[in-house]
Amino acid sequence: METHQSFERISTLGRFYIYAIHGYATEVMFTALWEFVVNLNWKFPGNTSVWSFPIYGLSSLMCEKLYIYMSARGVPLIVRGLVYTFWTYCWEFSTGYILKQFGACPWDYTPFHGDFMGLVTLEYAPLWFLGAIVHEQLIMYYSRRIFFGPAVEEGTKRKSDSTLANGENKNK
Repeated sequence: METHQSFERISTLGRFYIYAIHGYATEVMFTALWEFVVNLNWKFPGNTSVWSFPIYGLSSLMCEKLYIYMSARGVPLIVRGLVYTFWTYCWEFSTGYILKQFGACPWDYTPFHGDFMGLVTLEYAPLWFLGAIVHEQLIMYYSRRIFFGPAVEEGTKRKSDSTLANGENKNK
């Protein structure tokens, strides 16, 4: 007699952590690449701020909510990317504005031509758009598919080979 295995989707806190770490690492890599391209610094020194961790994590959870809403309504990928980019600008401006009040804003776009109050710049729009598409198609896609369940010993036939996570048999 088979027993029902219980699988549980990764929690919101778990996805927050994945999204925050991904944003954090991407920012370090981007700033390192920027330092190389602009200053030919072969050390590739990347940097970020501790504030980036919650900023990226919370923003990505909001993008996840937007994704669920828009994909259920059949919104095309390009339009979703534009919505995520608009959200990113709103989020970057508002979090930057708050941090600036405490002298803690880690970014300053005043040297850029398309900046607004040094908190956002239109010159990054293509990068934010592409980053949003990559985030949805890879990071969010796979993070939303992480499940936890009972451990299975090697060499044993897994019930999940013919059973879906909700317990239904997929061979029906």
